[in-house]
Amino acid sequence: MSFTSPPDERWIPVAFGALDARGIPTLAAEADVLAVPIVPGPALCLVGDGATLWRELVGHAPRTPREFTPEENVVLEHLRDRGLVVLGRTHPAAVTRLDPPALSSPLHELVYALVQRVAASLGIRCVFVKGPALHHQGLREREHSGDVDVWCDPARWDELAAALAPWGWEREPDPWRGTSVHHTATMTPTSWGCEIDIHRRFPGLTLDDSEAFEAVFATTTHVRYAGVAVAVPTTDAHAVLAAVHVVRPEIGAGPRSETTSASAKNLLAAADDPLRHARDLGAIAVLRDELSIITGRRVHVPEDAVPRDWAWRGRPDRLRAYWTALQTLPLSARLRVARRLLWPDDDVALASERRAGAAVTSASSARRRRLTRAARAWVRSRFHGSRRPSDE
Repeated sequence: MSFTSPPDERWIPVAFGALDARGIPTLAAEADVLAVPIVPGPALCLVGDGATLWRELVGHAPRTPREFTPEENVVLEHLRDRGLVVLGRTHPAAVTRLDPPALSSPLHELVYALVQRVAASLGIRCVFVKGPALHHQGLREREHSGDVDVWCDPARWDELAAALAPWGWEREPDPWRGTSVHHTATMTPTSWGCEIDIHRRFPGLTLDDSEAFEAVFATTTHVRYAGVAVAVPTTDAHAVLAAVHVVRPEIGAGPRSETTSASAKNLLAAADDPLRHARDLGAIAVLRDELSIITGRRVHVPEDAVPRDWAWRGRPDRLRAYWTALQTLPLSARLRVARRLLWPDDDVALASERRAGAAVTSASSARRRRLTRAARAWVRSRFHGSRRPSDE
């Protein structure tokens, strides 16, 4: 095979994340390299001659096609078609090292790397929150979450969600989309088997979305997943964010329990100066009681410190939660979202039934079931409301 490329162009190994797959117990014995191509698609497992040749490129300086045999160039051409090598002088996704997995789930590790690479290609700043970083920072025993949580520049979260779609994720329909209530875009996998949650804010912080993101972005460190450096909050900042997440109210769960409060206090105790970090991140209002115990003095909450998303999340049932959330919206948006909630679009109705664990065959059936549940919830709320006025 002959090439007409300029003589200074060389074969460069590229990937949006790559791992040494040898010895990974969940893979076949012949698995050699796991890599995410630079073109949209699933991760690939390299074996045999292709894996050997790709490893050779990673471990040595780039070489011109003339330095390979015709048979090797055929293999390299195939790898180029798959998005794992390029001909050129440099490339931003060039792979210069091949590490073994840092996480017990290589798939999750590749997803972290992929999201970071896609975001970086668009110039979108990201911080990865929760997940295995909490384990490695000594903030929780469990290593993995079931998904990957990424907090990005709130002005560009829709852009990141759209950019990830070609790689194998679909954005979960949400009737609150486009409103201030909507804080997370849930990306459901079509092939990867790992959900991604794209956050534009972290519920419970009193700063506005941009200020909160800038505050956490200013206190980050980096870890390396699948050969890609990703930003995570420092241990102190992460301890505060994890405590906020722990005490976050859930619809129908009732007041904060002693167990929940104890978990939050343990997390805050891991920070060198939890009060300062909570103040910097806008978390004083929701962690006041725990911070007062830890610091030994009553923590003052500014009068204008109102935690985001707290009031509606603390309601005793979904109907009253949605009603409370609607009151936070302008009138025009309130009417539009109320209609979506009562008679949602097809995709929202079907997604709602899937989350409820119901088997449905049509959107109209899903809408009827949704209305039936809403009517029952309204009856229950009226009945319990007469017995428990404090819930109203």
